[in-house]
Amino acid sequence: MKCPICGNEHTGKLSKSRYFCSICFIEIFLSRKEELQIYKILEDGTTCPIAATN
Repeated sequence: MKCPICGNEHTGKLSKSRYFCSICFIEIFLSRKEELQIYKILEDGTTCPIAATN
C-alpha cells in the first residue's frame, strides 16, 4: 500500500488491513467498506485519528 500522506511505497503491513508508514509515523486502516482511516502515532504509542475517507 502506498502512503496517502507522503507517497512512501514501502509501508509496513501490520495485519490484513492495517499498514504503517515509518516516514510519517501513521497507521493506515482499510475497512471492509473500503473506508480509509488514518491515525497519527503519538510519542507514548497511542494513536489519534486524523482522517477518514470513503
